[in-house]
Amino acid sequence: MAVIVDEVGADETRADQVEADEVRADEAATRRTEAQRAAGDGAKGGASPEKTPLLRRGVTVSVLLGAVAVLIGLAAWKGVQLHTANERAARDGTIVSTTKDVVAGLVSLDYTRTDKDLARVRESSTGAFLGQFNQMADSFQQVLGQGKVKSTGVVKEAGIVSADDDSATVLAAVTSTVSNTEAKDGQQRVYRMRVHLTLDGDKWLVENVEFVDE
Repeated sequence: MAVIVDEVGADETRADQVEADEVRADEAATRRTEAQRAAGDGAKGGASPEKTPLLRRGVTVSVLLGAVAVLIGLAAWKGVQLHTANERAARDGTIVSTTKDVVAGLVSLDYTRTDKDLARVRESSTGAFLGQFNQMADSFQQVLGQGKVKSTGVVKEAGIVSADDDSATVLAAVTSTVSNTEAKDGQQRVYRMRVHLTLDGDKWLVENVEFVDE
């Protein structure tokens, strides 16, 4: 009887062991399945969580580089515009300054220094105006000497009508005080002139002068 009990106990022990082994096997299988599912979900979801920040950083850097390129382009464009505007302002300033010098020279004459005065006008003239001036220079000098003419002129205003890199037209308002043998105390005169200039090398020269009616 005792033997039978022992055998039954042994059988129960073996059954319990088998059942425990089966439970452990089922648990291991369940863990493998869950791991496989997790891996599949990760693959379907795209980049792993570890790679996503790297991708985001790459996109951010690309955007920043694009923005910097745009800003550099805008700055360069603005720089070119500013440089062009500065060059234009310098050109226009030279045109107006040349006009004032020449026009003032035309109405600032002294019979005691006609050679110097006429030479000054010639240096700033070209083309048709220079040709006409040279033709009249001798007669003009005689008139100044005979009448003992002295004239002092001032350019009151001068403004550019049109201008480019090769030519320009300027209007000038001029006043002068003229004295001679008949008006020793001097008489004031007012002129308006349209002056045409051309660029000769790096120097602006007057190529024509017209008197404009009021």
